[in-house]
Amino acid sequence: MSVYPIADYVTVYPKISDISNPANGESEISVPISSYSSNAKGPYCLVSLADGSIDLSSQEEPVMIMLDGVQNNGAEDAVIGSFQISAQHGNATYHHTFIKNDVKYLTSSRPSKIRIKGRTENLDILPIVTGYLTFKFEYLTKEATELMNEQSDFNTF
Repeated sequence: MSVYPIADYVTVYPKISDISNPANGESEISVPISSYSSNAKGPYCLVSLADGSIDLSSQEEPVMIMLDGVQNNGAEDAVIGSFQISAQHGNATYHHTFIKNDVKYLTSSRPSKIRIKGRTENLDILPIVTGYLTFKFEYLTKEATELMNEQSDFNTF
C-alpha cells in the first residue's frame, strides 16, 4: 500500500482534566491544527501508536490503549497499543513497557481531538492520566485510497 514518505507524529500528554467520560474511562485530548505539517494532504490516513510511556506503578496487569473514531469493522474503538509489565519491585511497584506493533487503522486526517480509553488485560476501566502517547498518521495517496476501495468491492456472479 502506498503512503506518503512523510508522516505526522503527534504526541499527547493525558491528564486528569482530559477525562470526558469517567464511566468508561474515556479521555478526550485536544490537538492543535498546528501539530500537523500540512492541511493539503488527503482526507484519510492510517493511524498507529508509535511510542508511549505511562506511569501506572500500582497496576499489576498489562494495559491496553484503545482509540475511538477509527474504522474497525463497525466497532466504535480499537486496541491501538499495549504496555506489558517488564519489571516488578516488591509487592506493589510495577513497570510497564510499550510494546510496538504494526496495527494501523483507517481514520480521518488531522483530527482536532483524540479520544482514548485505557483497559486492563481483563477489560477493567483504567483512565490514562499520566505519561505520553505518540501517534503516527500516515497519509494515503488518492491512488491508494481508490485501490483499497476497488479491492473491497465485491461482485456476485
